[in-house]
Amino acid sequence: MKKLLFLAGLAILTASATFQETYTEKDPKAKVVLDKLSKKHKTLDNIVIDFTATFGGAKIKKQILKGTAYKSGKKYAYYTPDYVVVNNGKYNWLYVKSENEVTITGNEDAEEENGLISPSKLMSIWEKGFKYKFIGEGKVGGKVLQEIRLYPENPKKSKYHTITLIINKTKNELHEVSIKGRDGVNMKYELKGFKSGQKIPASKFKFDKSKYPNCTENDQRF
Repeated sequence: MKKLLFLAGLAILTASATFQETYTEKDPKAKVVLDKLSKKHKTLDNIVIDFTATFGGAKIKKQILKGTAYKSGKKYAYYTPDYVVVNNGKYNWLYVKSENEVTITGNEDAEEENGLISPSKLMSIWEKGFKYKFIGEGKVGGKVLQEIRLYPENPKKSKYHTITLIINKTKNELHEVSIKGRDGVNMKYELKGFKSGQKIPASKFKFDKSKYPNCTENDQRF
């Protein structure tokens, strides 16, 4: 059951008839902020991020995952107490502790299987297929934060209803991403301890089955 709940975190594949907030322009003020953010993110690699991911919705019990994400080139990994996601750029491993099972898929199926969006996509999600609007700016806990809302250019074909970005203006970094799915499943990523240029051991991007005694392997690559 826990695996099903985890996978439901990205079950935003069914376009439901939920109300779609509309916005017909690409707000110039928002574009300046997003272009600046994209420019910085493209220069970053070997990233380590402490994060909290919250999944929930009207028909799904709230679930909170806390852990650390790693990114190096096309490789990425998520480590939490209950789940491990390892992607070596070609194949993907999803380990669920409660079931002591690892599911292996091709990279093209990784995002839907993981439930967690890859760091690369999370840090560039606004770059394709969205309109956007600058909502406001304010100081919270000593940080100057900016809010930008994204609206799918083609709502009927999009997985998303709306996406809200909270950006740390001073550091020019993502602070929080809230995703409202068109099927009523919502996700929120709080990014903490954002560090780039880190020395990440190669072992972070390899799933070592020997660390999980009696682990069941579900290989779906073929």
